[in-house]
Amino acid sequence: MKTSCIRSGQVEVGIISHEGNQFAAIGASVVGRSFTAYTKSTRGKIHLTSWCGKTILACRSEVVQRFSDGSMALLFRLTANRFIVGYALADDGMLFRGELIRHRDEDDARYHADQLSDHFAQLDADDEEAFAISEDG
Repeated sequence: MKTSCIRSGQVEVGIISHEGNQFAAIGASVVGRSFTAYTKSTRGKIHLTSWCGKTILACRSEVVQRFSDGSMALLFRLTANRFIVGYALADDGMLFRGELIRHRDEDDARYHADQLSDHFAQLDADDEEAFAISEDG
């Protein structure tokens, strides 16, 4: 199995080659305020990487909330009262979906991280349910 990445502007495509077949999916991306990346845990700190593992954001981070399934609400502190907040499936090697927010204090950013996490957790649950139904049918 071989993995590679292609980047076009702010969007990355991850490619897996396996037994003569290629599979591709959108990797890390920045589109408007929306931010998609992958988590990496190093010495207890979480930073965000591209699909191929290249660091794209390494700044002060905070786990706002951990959920029973291992997913979490995250907050990354940038300069000038800006934050990237969102939802990750786990703290190492898993998908992070979030957005850039501006002109907020830390309490507002934590609240927004929780709200986004609820939204994405519900989307994931709906997808799992739809997948289970399609396998049964």
